[in-house]
Amino acid sequence: MSKLMSLIPSQVKAIIFDLDDTLYDCSGTLVLKSKELAATIISKAIKCSEAEALKLQLEFEGRLGPKADIVREIASLHNLSEGFCTEVSEAINDLNLEGTVLFPDTMGSINELKKVGYKLFLVTFGAREMQEKKIKVLGLEKAFDEIIITENPRGKEKCFKEILTKYDLEPKQVLCVGDKIKDEIEVGKRLGMSTALMKHGRHYHFYKSEIIDEETHIHISKISELLENSED
Repeated sequence: MSKLMSLIPSQVKAIIFDLDDTLYDCSGTLVLKSKELAATIISKAIKCSEAEALKLQLEFEGRLGPKADIVREIASLHNLSEGFCTEVSEAINDLNLEGTVLFPDTMGSINELKKVGYKLFLVTFGAREMQEKKIKVLGLEKAFDEIIITENPRGKEKCFKEILTKYDLEPKQVLCVGDKIKDEIEVGKRLGMSTALMKHGRHYHFYKSEIIDEETHIHISKISELLENSED
């Protein structure tokens, strides 16, 4: 592999990317849209304005974190039926992805990393149908050596191990890139991989205070930073 990149450890041969808030702005687009859709239903169920329903969701997330099931929290607080939760879930599953785009440097950086010789993987958590739609809309279907979608909230560790086995890689030969300190970054570090923490999105901002040692991760604001100071 003809490369020398300052931010990527020299032993790295493969890079695993997260999708949401790593390759595109999920928090500022789809998450906000989904909360606005939910607000329409919540406002009718608890007799408040849509603005108040949106504020209620944001307050719950600010208190409980981005992994919390906010709709169920609201249902419990206001004694709402399971039907309410189902209605919100179905509305969010029909979310219009129009206008969803990659961060400006994402595709160019992926292409450059492939050109240099890295194996590239995308591992993402979420409802399969929705994640597949995102990948298609973003034009990522052929951008990686392999794309893996897990619907298990704790499934990334299994996915990472499968990649190591299938592609005959040692953990030290893999760089894991993502925004979720309590998910792919934690898993990657536990397995012995290098990790690059994307300083973006609601997961990063909620959990960043829990980073004990800044030097245990590469810190980036955009994917192209991995390519800085490269030599041919």
